[in-house]
Amino acid sequence: MSEMTRRAVQAAWEELGRDREYPTPEALEAAIQAEAERLAEMVGDETERLRSMGIAQFRADNQGNFPPYIETVQIGNRARAQAEETILWQELGEEVELAAEEEDQETFDDQSWRTSPDRWRTHTDVVGDPSPEIDVQTEDVWPEQTIRFRVMAAYLMQTRYEDGQPIPETPNDPLRALFTDLVERELERRESVLSEARGLSQNNST
Repeated sequence: MSEMTRRAVQAAWEELGRDREYPTPEALEAAIQAEAERLAEMVGDETERLRSMGIAQFRADNQGNFPPYIETVQIGNRARAQAEETILWQELGEEVELAAEEEDQETFDDQSWRTSPDRWRTHTDVVGDPSPEIDVQTEDVWPEQTIRFRVMAAYLMQTRYEDGQPIPETPNDPLRALFTDLVERELERRESVLSEARGLSQNNST
């Protein structure tokens, strides 16, 4: 989830007065975080859809050949930018613009995330999509898992690969269990945040 998404939610809620629905700053922040997580998931799903369409279009235009690595990265980056713009404007409206400007400046100023081993879960909006090779390897290692799990796992695999760390190569690889645990814990954390916010929202509406 990007900071831009969180700020866009905060700006929209302040404009609509929803920030006054929560009894404490902590409850408000939890609800904003949950809503931002929900939108981030929507952006992720839309990115995958647009990315698949982009690759399919490339193959249709190039005798069925898959795009080379650089072209695949560019297709993924365009898909994410389009998905983020579409989803945030659909869900939040014009408040996105200010948040986006602030996020662009902060991203430019602070590049520390580039070396963070946790960027696979904290900065998926800016790290770039996993390579086609990593995508294929992820599917080979976790063929039984959901798409949501494999998308997150692919970002983890790509991060570890870029950092020169070993990554699982087969379903029987000893590293598979460790990677599975990391991804499952992150997915559970996100679901817990969403559930907490849903509960707060329901309590405030009664």
